[in-house]
Amino acid sequence: MPQFILTYHGGSQPATPEEGKAHRARYIEWMRELDMVVSQQPLKNTIVLGADQIGTPMMGYSILNASDLDEARAIAGKCPFLEIENATMQVSELIAMG
Repeated sequence: MPQFILTYHGGSQPATPEEGKAHRARYIEWMRELDMVVSQQPLKNTIVLGADQIGTPMMGYSILNASDLDEARAIAGKCPFLEIENATMQVSELIAMG
């Protein structure tokens, strides 16, 4: 089955700890129903090499199994991350290199 990487970009921080907990609970519920290979992996201490402008840096990623790009997009579209102000997500099919 094809694998897809969901990359999380931007997103405002929760206004309160309670808001953060509520968002995390919605995210965990969303993940439970998926065929995840790697659940959400936040990133920190990012260094950008090369071009000066890359847009909004990647904040984390998930890898999931889906039958095709349309299914992966539909799954990603239901992710609670997209409820966060200024949040965007990229969906890409992974290519096996070997």
